[in-house]
Amino acid sequence: MRKRIFVVDDEETIRLSLREALTDQGHAVYTYSHGSTVLDEIEKQNPHLVVLDVRLPDINGISLLETIKSYDSEVVVIMITAYGDTQSAVTAIKKGAYDYIEKPFDLDEFNISIKKAFETQDLKNEVKLLKKQQQEHFGDNKIIGESPKMQKLVQELNVLEENSDATILVLGETGVGKGLIAKQIHDKSGRMKSSFVDINCGSIPHNLIESELFGFEKNAFTGASSSKKGLFEIADSGTVFLDEIGELPLNTQVKLLKFLEQREFKRVGGLINRKVDVRIIAATNKNLEDEVKKGNFREDLFYRLNVVPVFVPPLRERNDDIILLAEFFLNHYAKTLGKHVTGISAPAGTLLKKHTWPGNVRELKNIIERIAIFIENDKEIVKIEHLPVELMEKLNELGNQSFAVGDKVTNDLRKEGFCLETEVGNLEKLYIEKALQSSKGNKSEAAAILGISRYALLRRLEKYKLTS
Repeated sequence: MRKRIFVVDDEETIRLSLREALTDQGHAVYTYSHGSTVLDEIEKQNPHLVVLDVRLPDINGISLLETIKSYDSEVVVIMITAYGDTQSAVTAIKKGAYDYIEKPFDLDEFNISIKKAFETQDLKNEVKLLKKQQQEHFGDNKIIGESPKMQKLVQELNVLEENSDATILVLGETGVGKGLIAKQIHDKSGRMKSSFVDINCGSIPHNLIESELFGFEKNAFTGASSSKKGLFEIADSGTVFLDEIGELPLNTQVKLLKFLEQREFKRVGGLINRKVDVRIIAATNKNLEDEVKKGNFREDLFYRLNVVPVFVPPLRERNDDIILLAEFFLNHYAKTLGKHVTGISAPAGTLLKKHTWPGNVRELKNIIERIAIFIENDKEIVKIEHLPVELMEKLNELGNQSFAVGDKVTNDLRKEGFCLETEVGNLEKLYIEKALQSSKGNKSEAAAILGISRYALLRRLEKYKLTS
């Protein structure tokens, strides 16, 4: 990605040659002959790297290095000098310089130093993000789905690969995988080597969210003993994912709108406009147009975010993908738990496909994880009896299992106060009692008669408070 580089040197030939060489590499280069003009520009432009001469007409380069580092300790500074000596080099490195290069220098070697500096800078940012975020990712974050709606979504994302700057609004119900979609967009874009910052707007207290996003200056509020970069600055040249954007307070919406329009912001308590190059991807499960009508969301911000809307369909509308996803999660958790579970039986798969999945992919993932935890080590496939009791009960409520009870069903349906859950429970309890009678109390034999595992029978005995 394009980096902002300051070159501070009193020699015009050095400034011109470095500007030409670094501009050819795609960087934005700003040159200065005096140190006094640099500090204000550093606050405004947020450079990624400063090439700094040791001897300047108005200030000592080492002193300027210290001042730069006091403003922003993460700016990479490479010192250059025509009067190199060991002591100066040691002092510069101690004061925070990344490298110390003597003039005249070979441009190829200089480029290698800059490349390594950026790699180090990116690595530090990545470590910060890993400490701040604890996200669970499966595989290579690929999108799993063969249904027509998912194939259409994949085609849309392929088109977005060609644009690394457009603001995107990801829409869909809770649990459909909007964060995965955002990460996929980032990973396939020209920003893929830079940071992906995932921010849940609903999990940060309203009085803290502005300082989290945009940072704050020293003494901006009680307890602000030093300046701090916000997540937007940490993500510079990368992607910021604003999940649950509908939860963003109105005062922060104003500041976000200004950033989207001008690509600059002020830290909390700050006076300097700061520029960063980030791509915004927002997501919500709310209808933002309704929120605009209610006065909870700014109309102008909605239109700014809704440049490219991407809709992720709920799991109930992509029935063909349920088994694909279930087997993917099962493989992941079985490998993690060291179990040899290779697949899902056809009857169990049929029941999974009949469920309406109100919690979408997240609900399916959680259920498969639970199955993987409790399934016996020697089982090769997931069967009906391995499905959670509550899932079976929900399916029973929906009438997804038929029971041959003849005319009794018709008569019972006409009774006042009929309850399907109670009737199905009573029927299951009756079958268990009959099986126990037939096996003379032998639980293993009763389980075999019922076609379930002994463990599944024990769970039902406890549920219905039955004793053999």
